[in-house]
Amino acid sequence: MIRILLVFTVMMMATSAVEPQEVGGGNSNRMDPQATNKRAVTELFEKCFNQGDLERLSSLVAEEYQGPGGLKGPSAFASTISQIRSSLSGAHYEIQDMVGEDNRVAVRWQLTGKQDGPFRGYPASHNSVATTGMAIFALEKGKIVRSWLLTDQLGFLQQIGVLPREIKPPARSQEVPDGVR
Repeated sequence: MIRILLVFTVMMMATSAVEPQEVGGGNSNRMDPQATNKRAVTELFEKCFNQGDLERLSSLVAEEYQGPGGLKGPSAFASTISQIRSSLSGAHYEIQDMVGEDNRVAVRWQLTGKQDGPFRGYPASHNSVATTGMAIFALEKGKIVRSWLLTDQLGFLQQIGVLPREIKPPARSQEVPDGVR
């Protein structure tokens, strides 16, 4: 009986000395910084882009964030999100890959929707689109401070009918310029 009590006491002491690790959804100060950063980027796509929750941007984007066109802070993202959601009905981002390292999170995503509104000067085509892109986000204290973005602009413009689906290279002349072999 004493042996069982001793084992139980040692187990209780050992488990109480270890601070529990947050798995998610709890106090973000206790979470692994990479997990915190990934959660912030996931929320950006799922809550802000997909659901239009622009109020949440203030908890995800730092005031010093510099967006396209000189906009700063959460309003830089709000402008982009509003434009996408008003141009593409049913706009939905699906995160296909996410990698976190230090203070950076890289995401590969697919955007689907139907271009029922004008987009960056191009009239509504009412075509369905599925386009891909990648972004790298730099975060400090769980908020986005910088981003870099690459998207399939050619494929998008082809899908909305601005450019032909098949683009052929220009015909080459038979003459070889001097010095080229």
